[in-house]
Amino acid sequence: MLAIAHRTPATRERCAALAAAGATVFEIDVQAIGGELVVSHYLPVHPLLPRVRRDRTRFTVRRRHRLEVALAATVESLPAGAEILLDLKVDQGPGAHELVEHLAAAGPDPARCYASTKGWATLPALAAAGYRTWRTIADPAALSAVLAMPELPDSAVTVRHALLSAEVVEKLRERVPRVMTWTVNDPARAREVIDFGVDGVTTDSAEVLRLVSGRS
Repeated sequence: MLAIAHRTPATRERCAALAAAGATVFEIDVQAIGGELVVSHYLPVHPLLPRVRRDRTRFTVRRRHRLEVALAATVESLPAGAEILLDLKVDQGPGAHELVEHLAAAGPDPARCYASTKGWATLPALAAAGYRTWRTIADPAALSAVLAMPELPDSAVTVRHALLSAEVVEKLRERVPRVMTWTVNDPARAREVIDFGVDGVTTDSAEVLRLVSGRS
């Protein structure tokens, strides 16, 4: 089972601590800003106000915030042998396709990476670039759409944990080899989704990482 660290930190020490807790995959939110691939959680608050961006309770109007570090620098901080989950934060329209082009040209080694996105239109291009694709299922409509498909070309789906049950996991596995879930920070809920039969859990919690990896 994959123990996936959510929102990978930018220092070797913090990444090493997560690896010690059991993380073998490190999730990185990625965007392209000013022609460079950066780690970024900031998204526009409204399509008509693209310069006003938000990350939870933080706001910025800068083109690039000081917290938006280069993707390459974060990758350098990861433990040797760790795998990477690239979560594409621009997932609609021309910007989504431009981000995939940047990743194909200058991203980390695809053999080391998974790539997830809510924008399913870019999944074929990600696969063509060598990435193992995870189709993100974030809401009931997306789940219904996937369950209406007889088979998926992706290596996995990653599903918001509130949408999961043992029955849903079973139905999804009829269509795709593996089922992941995000973001599970409560150990009791982590035990539930593990019992459902998921193949990986994304979490911010060191306790859940230890539970998923069998180190608790």
